[in-house]
This record gives sequence, C-alpha cells and structure tokens, in this order.
Amino acid sequence: MNLLKILCTNAAWQRRKLGKFLQDWRVIYVQLELAFKNEYGEVSSSSNDENTCMKIFQHILLWVEEQTYWMAFRFLILGFELELYSTGEYCMVYWYLYAVLIKLTEKTHLMMAVSHDTAKRKGKKKKDSAKDLARESRIPPAVLFLQCYICLAEGLTMMLAALRNEIPVFHSPSPFNTEHEKFVQHFELLQRACIPNHVSYPSYKESTTHARFSTLAMYNYFKDAQRIAKEVKSSFSNDPERLAELRKLEQVAEHNSVAQNVICRLGALDPSLKVSFEFSHHPFFATVVVKRS
Repeated sequence: MNLLKILCTNAAWQRRKLGKFLQDWRVIYVQLELAFKNEYGEVSSSSNDENTCMKIFQHILLWVEEQTYWMAFRFLILGFELELYSTGEYCMVYWYLYAVLIKLTEKTHLMMAVSHDTAKRKGKKKKDSAKDLARESRIPPAVLFLQCYICLAEGLTMMLAALRNEIPVFHSPSPFNTEHEKFVQHFELLQRACIPNHVSYPSYKESTTHARFSTLAMYNYFKDAQRIAKEVKSSFSNDPERLAELRKLEQVAEHNSVAQNVICRLGALDPSLKVSFEFSHHPFFATVVVKRS
C-alpha cells in the first residue's frame, strides 16, 4: 500500500522514497531467504520436494526479488525525468540500467513460469502435450517487452562507450568529480542494497573500456530492439499503453540503428561529426542525433 502511495507522488518524492524502500526490501528478502533456508534447507537440495509450504515460500521470495528490481528500474529512470544525469554520465547509467533490467527480466520470467506451472497442475489436462510444449517454449510477451528495453540499454551503453573511447571530446573529465565519484553518487543506494549483486565501478569499467567503433559495427543491438518491438506488438493489441510504448521504442531503435551505422562508418574519420542525444521519442531512452558541424 505504501508503494502505491509513493507512485502517486511527484517524481522527486518518488525517487527519494524508492531509494529508502530498496534498502528495506533488500533486508526483507535476506531475512526471508534465511528463514527459508532454516526451515527447508538449500533450495537446490529440495527442488523436487512437493511440499506446498516450501513452494509458497519460494514464490514469495521470487515476488519480493521481482518487485525489488522493478523499484530499482523505476529509481533509475526517474533520474532522466528529473534531469539528474549529464550526457557524460549516460554511459554508466545505461550500463547500470542494463544490469537491473537483466535481473528484472529473469525474475519476471521465473514468476510467470511458476504461475503457469501452478495453473497447469491445477488444470491437469493433457489433451495435446505437443501443443502445450510448444506454447511453454515460447518467450512470454511481457518478457520480450523487457528484452526490448535490454537491447536499447545495451546498445546505448556500447555506443556511448565507443564514442568516449574513440573521440576525445566525449571524454572530458569533470574538474569537480571523478567518474568513480559520479558512479557512487548515482548508484550508492543500489550498491548498498547489492542491487544487483556483483555490480560495481570496476565491472562497469571492464565492460566498457574496450568498446570501439569496430566492435560496435559487429553487432547492432538496436536492430534487435526494433525486431522485438515489431514482433511483440500484436500481443498487446488490447493494451494501448504498452502498444504506445512499443511504438516509441521502435522509433528510438530505428533512429539509433541508422545513427550507429553512420558513426561506425565515419566517426573516427570525420572530425566535423557531431553526436548529440535527445529524448524526442522516449522519456528515458535517448535518440542519437548525428550531424556535421
């Protein structure tokens, strides 16, 4: 209920409260996990146990994790709305957003699988097992929707990293804060709550230091995002909000795919090339604009 109240407030208040909530929910998760292990032992050793209480406990743990990552996602994207990030910080923000989205997608998929499994056991119908198997092997539209986000976040991370590594003007250190200090400033609350685990400034540097235009040209994440958005639209024909969001994502992906091709072809060779980032199509996924000065 408190979370619903928070989501009805203004963006700045939401973000402040979500930062606090993330700490609380992480503590709740750790306490639940400890209680679960004390009661049932390691999950892996009892995964085949049909104990109803254990399955309910697992479901609760998974739900808490999913909600925690959703809050982390919301916390990060509110930073765009509040204009808390400078252009020079977009790379680390999209990288962190990518890390959170990976976990959110994973937990969402698991939650859906658990719910489906429960419903299937209740039904106990085995009319057409081949059809059921095919249906189960498909990735749910809600998960594909999140994968579209993942592709855009990863694409922007790699593009920004390549620009920073290849074009000196994109790597202008601040006279006030080091990059590490900015990382801590933006993600301290998430880091304190270990959201996600094993995500740190060194891992960010390791992921982005070697990005180059040549490596960027090898894989276009934006094309993947565009393809997913097109494919999944039909699944949300009765959901105008999701449909509108997918159209926006598709526009960003299309523009950024073209921009990436131009940057990869001319970036290091044409000093007059100017790259900027606008939020004309989407509130938190930037559209890359390439111009000659």
